Amino acid sequence: MSSIPLMLAYVSSLASRPGDPETVRRIIAHEDYQFELRRYEIPSAEHLVDYFSRLNTIPPEEIPDLTEGRHKSGLREKHEQWLDCVANPQKYADRYERLKALFTDDFLAEMQARLTAMFPGGTEMISDPAIVSTLSFGRSFGYPHEGALHLDLFGIDQYASLEELPCIVLHEMHHLQMIKMAENLSGEESLLDRYLRGFAWEGLAVKFCNNAQGVISRRIEPELPPNLGVPSIPLLNGHFPEHFRLFCDTVGWLRDGRFTEADLERQRREVWFNPYLYGEKPLDQLAVYSFGNDLYGCVYDHFGLEAVYECFYHPERLIGYFNRSDCGWTIP
Repeated sequence: MSSIPLMLAYVSSLASRPGDPETVRRIIAHEDYQFELRRYEIPSAEHLVDYFSRLNTIPPEEIPDLTEGRHKSGLREKHEQWLDCVANPQKYADRYERLKALFTDDFLAEMQARLTAMFPGGTEMISDPAIVSTLSFGRSFGYPHEGALHLDLFGIDQYASLEELPCIVLHEMHHLQMIKMAENLSGEESLLDRYLRGFAWEGLAVKFCNNAQGVISRRIEPELPPNLGVPSIPLLNGHFPEHFRLFCDTVGWLRDGRFTEADLERQRREVWFNPYLYGEKPLDQLAVYSFGNDLYGCVYDHFGLEAVYECFYHPERLIGYFNRSDCGWTIP
C-alpha cells in the first residue's frame, strides 16, 4: 500500500501549486502502479503523467483514454473521484489507515480458512497471496493479476463498505484459487466447454464469497444480508429470463457448429461483460456474475461441492446436473 501516501501527498499539494510531471513520473514508477500498468496493458504512462499533472485544471474533453478496449473510459469515469481526492485528501488518508488496520495476520488466516472450505478436500490451495492497494487510475475495484489481488482505495465506502470488504478480498482470493486449478485443465476442449466454464469464474465467486441471492440459486448464509459487496445482483436477476434464453440458444448453436470463437467473443463483450448493458451508468457487476451464480449455484444447492467442480473440469456435465436439479428451468 506504500504508493498511497505518495499519491496523497502529491494530490494534496495541488491545492497550493501546479502539478509537476516529474513528481508524477516518480509516483507511477512505484512497483504497485507498474503492476496496474501491466494489468491494464498500458505500454506507456505518458498520458497518465499529463493527466495527473493537470488533474485539477484539465478540461473534461482533454481527459485521455486510459487504454484500448473496455477499460478505455477509466480516467473519465473516475475524474470526479480524483477531484474529490484533491479537495478532501484527509478523507482518503483516513480510509487508508482503516484499510491498513484490517489486514492483520489473523484476518488473512481467517480468509485462508474460509477459502479452503469452498473447495473439495484434497485441493492444493494457494497460500499467502500478495495484496496490492492503490489509489487506482482504472475502473475495476478488485481484480486478480499475476498471482496477486488488487483493491482500489477509491472503491471503499463507494462500491463496498469496510464491513463488506472481507467478502471482496475473499472473492478475489477465490479467483486466484480457480486460476491455480485451471493449470490442470486439458489443452483440448470444445467451444461449448469454454462457453459453459466461462460462467464458473464469477458465478462461483459471488455464490461462495458474496452471499449472492439468485433467481434459482440460494444464498449460502441465509441469516446474513444478501449480495454483500455486489449491489447490482438484484437488477441483473430481473433479467434472468432473457439471459437464460440467450444462453440456451447459444448452447444449441455451439452444438450445431453454427457459432464461432469470434461469435463467442462478441457475445462476451456485448452481453456478459458489458458494464453498460442496462443504461448509461456502468454496472458495479456484470451479467456473467448473476447468471453464473444461478447456473453453477443451483448445481451446488442440489448436488454439493464435488458436483460443482466436476462441472468445472468437465463442463459438458453441467447441463445434465442443471436439468436434474428440479429448479424449474431446463436447458434443451
